Amino acid sequence: MNILKDISTIQEITKTRSKTNNAPVRRNIKLMLVYRWLIFLFSTVLCISDTRFSVQGYAILEPLAVVAIYNSFIMVYSLKNVNKYSSSIYYLDMVMQMLLIFFSGGIKSDLYVFLFFIIGYCGFYNKIANTLKTGAACMAMYIFTCVLTNIFYAEGISYTTLIIRSLLFLMVAFAVSRINHEFKKYDEMHRKEFKIARTDKLTGLANRHYLDQRLKEEVDYALNYGTALNVLLFDLDNFKGFNDTYGHASGDKMLVLFSDIIRQCVRMSDIPIRYGGEEFMILIKELDIIIAKSVGDRIRRQLEKQYLYLGQHDEKAKITVSCGVAQFPMHSDNIKQVIEKADQALYHAKDIGKNIVVCYDEIGRNREALENEYLMY
Repeated sequence: MNILKDISTIQEITKTRSKTNNAPVRRNIKLMLVYRWLIFLFSTVLCISDTRFSVQGYAILEPLAVVAIYNSFIMVYSLKNVNKYSSSIYYLDMVMQMLLIFFSGGIKSDLYVFLFFIIGYCGFYNKIANTLKTGAACMAMYIFTCVLTNIFYAEGISYTTLIIRSLLFLMVAFAVSRINHEFKKYDEMHRKEFKIARTDKLTGLANRHYLDQRLKEEVDYALNYGTALNVLLFDLDNFKGFNDTYGHASGDKMLVLFSDIIRQCVRMSDIPIRYGGEEFMILIKELDIIIAKSVGDRIRRQLEKQYLYLGQHDEKAKITVSCGVAQFPMHSDNIKQVIEKADQALYHAKDIGKNIVVCYDEIGRNREALENEYLMY
């Protein structure tokens, strides 16, 4: 029953966490919607203040109404489909803007400047090829709209101005895409540097530096959502003797082997860390301490079955691991004290014979009692 309850709790927390993770995306969508309505507002002001409005007021108000309805539809769609902001919307935006340009004088309209904003916004969220394609589409639409306006209203057209503005659309598309490309390249380089700084070079697991950064975040999450944070602390048994017997190169291979076992036995949301030397830590979130202990025991049993082949006359060696478990906030509301208690449980596991997992509550019990209790469970 406890396990079923834990699974139900995890499902609820996962749903809540999914909504929380979408928060930055929702903020970006809301900013984009504000941006869209501001463009519409400025377009409306320019249309109404134009000299044509006194003559063709209704003809201009009708496309403004169409654009307002379109914007409202896009707003509802974007808020309901946070991760589905289609690139085709950029083309629809251009069509709506061309509609306003057509009714406000074609090449004589100042509304063309807002097309640069559409290209710019597209450029920051798309690849160079897509942005250039958007710029070319914008240029083609603008030329078509200006020529069509000239045919309908016969007011004359400056082809020099038309060519200059059309080329500007391509130049802006190229400039924005290049800036975005350089920004992404720098961001990727920064991410790689950050990953190197927080990753243990030998095992590929997170290091102590990353642990220090992540602990506060995980503690805050546990407090805010009323969940548990389990600390599992592992130490390879007799590792110094293993190094002395087989050499440090073999010791490194054993550390890598154990790291791989940990990765296979934990969830994506768990945080495995090389704590130092032959010590490893795993932060397991949102699980009961009994289930967390079973994860530690699964890792222990997997290592117990593994042999490391040394390549010298088919020689092979094995090693075991001991583990201590403590939980925040059950054992302490101070995460540093929880780590200390996990360390105490680990030392107790060493004292009673090694190759065993011990929770902090079980300190003082002998090995036989712990194994019997685990078998009953």
